[in-house]
Amino acid sequence: MQLTTPQVRGLAPGVDTRPLVPTVQGRLTLTAPDPTGHAHVSAASSLVAAGGKGWVVSDSYGSLVRFDRLATPGALLPGLPEGKKRPDLEALVRVPDAATGGSLLVAFGSGSKDDRQRAFSQVVDAAGSTVGAPVAASLTPLYTELDRRLPLQPNIEGVAWRDGAAGAELLVFHRGKLPTDVNTIFRLDGARVLAALRAGQPVPADVVLGQTSIDLGTLGGARLGFADAQVLPDGRIAFVASSEGNDSTGDGAIHGSVVGTLDAAFAVQTMRPLTGPARKVEGLERSSLLDPTASPTAFTLVTDPDDPVQAAEVLSVDLG
Repeated sequence: MQLTTPQVRGLAPGVDTRPLVPTVQGRLTLTAPDPTGHAHVSAASSLVAAGGKGWVVSDSYGSLVRFDRLATPGALLPGLPEGKKRPDLEALVRVPDAATGGSLLVAFGSGSKDDRQRAFSQVVDAAGSTVGAPVAASLTPLYTELDRRLPLQPNIEGVAWRDGAAGAELLVFHRGKLPTDVNTIFRLDGARVLAALRAGQPVPADVVLGQTSIDLGTLGGARLGFADAQVLPDGRIAFVASSEGNDSTGDGAIHGSVVGTLDAAFAVQTMRPLTGPARKVEGLERSSLLDPTASPTAFTLVTDPDDPVQAAEVLSVDLG
């Protein structure tokens, strides 16, 4: 599959584009059938580790899926109130929770339609058990502001937490896969966003601190768009981006995915296409947070096969 990278801001000559060979670890299954009758996760959208467990969101559910291990069946947990339309949760972020010594997990709707502008937060303790009930909040004021700044409606696919000397930031990754759009990273005031989410209040528009646009080029003739991201301990940002055609529903033929890294200023350092069958990778996490014996340069990936009868794959890659 041909990877074409443009010479624009963020992609300098010398970016590592060597092919990356993934290892298939299994598929995401469920302990009981989901509301559609499938005992598997068919559209994994994001993956994080918290309390020694794996946590996945799918664009088909309004809830988290918890896995003791990704190789064993997971359980659907309470989340957003059930509705007739799918909430399209596309991003999941882990934030430290001082009160429990664990984490706050926040799932974000994509914003790609007006009814996909919700988030919910769930506290998870250090042992990986949920604490209290999930808290829902509106993202409409925030997404209205992002819409004002973008050529097309927001399509949020990744969210990452970054601590810094000037205060914590929430990094929000807009997937710009259409020719008239562009991948964009928004920097948000982390403390103010979290305060609103914890209180179940709408996230205000004026939390946006800045934005950076990045053209990731094409893979297989279609544009690459952000699909998920994680901030690494050294300040770099690991990301996945996927390439697919477009049909009347916004999805089309899958051309493949890349795993890459950005520096702290969002310049691309690494962008390595996956070999093998064309896959749409939508989530990544450091493997060592899921398995302490894993290499520190290894990542675990989850996929969205764009087919409800297929279970999402679990892959591993090593950038070392």
